[in-house]
Amino acid sequence: MAKFEKFDSRKQIRGLAEAARQIQIEELTRDGKMPSFDRVVAAIDETRHEYRARILAARQKTDEEL
Repeated sequence: MAKFEKFDSRKQIRGLAEAARQIQIEELTRDGKMPSFDRVVAAIDETRHEYRARILAARQKTDEEL
């Protein structure tokens, strides 16, 4: 008699979601709509630079209130 693995629906759904995500990534890359890793990092750096002063001020204000 053969052993059967217990069916785990969460594992199956997770696998399908990962496959769908990978297909979407490939389509975006092929269509030129997916930014390069360097562009993403540059955008994060710009955003951090733009909002750094506000974030630090908000943290300082919160620390003073405690």
